[in-house]
Amino acid sequence: MTAQMIFFTILALIAITGAVMMMLLTTISHRVVSMWFSFFAVAGLYFLLGAEFIGIIQIMVYVGAITILFVFGMMMTDHKTVSFEKDPRTAHNVIGTISAVGVLGILLYGIFSMDLPGNAQPEVTTVHAIGMDLYGHYFVAFIAVAFLLTAALIGAIVIARKEAD
Repeated sequence: MTAQMIFFTILALIAITGAVMMMLLTTISHRVVSMWFSFFAVAGLYFLLGAEFIGIIQIMVYVGAITILFVFGMMMTDHKTVSFEKDPRTAHNVIGTISAVGVLGILLYGIFSMDLPGNAQPEVTTVHAIGMDLYGHYFVAFIAVAFLLTAALIGAIVIARKEAD
């Protein structure tokens, strides 16, 4: 087993464990910490794949910005009254589990039946080319996403202010 495979296994286990713990924990602050670990492990996987730019973006956007937004959301709302207990309706749990297993089966079938070339060289893209695409071809979509995120932030502040009053 190579060192790259060992690091991949460790990072994959951290990412999966963080995601599962985020669903199982009942305290919001514990959920944020486990989400942080999961996002950080995904950034490590990007570094392991040689996509350093995407890894840095993962750290800046998800590990940094979204985690801070969750912390601000926790500070602005009364999260002590929110509880995440188990749902007593077992039919919903059974249907959800069957659906999740079905989707997993379809994904695994698609992954294992893919016909990938053996020695495909990855496309090397520079940061300059990514910036030209983002601010050139997709500039309108980039601005639309910025307006959408700003509207969502304003909406979250309005909802939080109504709860505080």
